[in-house]
Amino acid sequence: MSERIDKIIVFLKEIDKFKEVEREIFLKNRMESDADHAWHLAMFVFLFEKDLPKNLDILKMFKLVLMHDLVEIYAGDTFAFDGEMNKSKKEREKNAAENLFSKLPKDLEEDFHNLFNEWEDAKTKESRISHAFDKAQPMIQNILSDGKTWKKHSVGYERIDEFSKPFFQEDKLLEAIYEKLMREIRGIV
Repeated sequence: MSERIDKIIVFLKEIDKFKEVEREIFLKNRMESDADHAWHLAMFVFLFEKDLPKNLDILKMFKLVLMHDLVEIYAGDTFAFDGEMNKSKKEREKNAAENLFSKLPKDLEEDFHNLFNEWEDAKTKESRISHAFDKAQPMIQNILSDGKTWKKHSVGYERIDEFSKPFFQEDKLLEAIYEKLMREIRGIV
């Protein structure tokens, strides 16, 4: 038991670095961190739980949204519209997952790898809905910052629509969220 506790505490200390990983998303007076992003995604799951299909594993969704970007502690954040960085993203994140998750006790290491792979594969309803929330969250941040990140990178409405829309086709709720956000975005970029 002592070795298990030691490994978990080492891991918890290591993932504290998550708070320091900056995303290419502006808040009012600073850049968003990965921890800010993960917290906000967990709130999406919490707040929309009653509106989601009843057969979903909500605990799994919480786990997915809280852990999916932990690999960025080593791999760094990749801005969605950065074509060059996206070329190496999968490989960087796979290597980071191996390194980071190996610090855990074996059963948790396996759990984290399974969750990470589920996120990456996006084959389950839980992972696809979580992906939609993962796209909606920076849309909200950009609305709040008057499109500051998009304007900095010359990302227009059509490009946002083309990139984001496929993630919101899973469910009527997601479609409604998408339409609401895109109406707000139209007035910004």
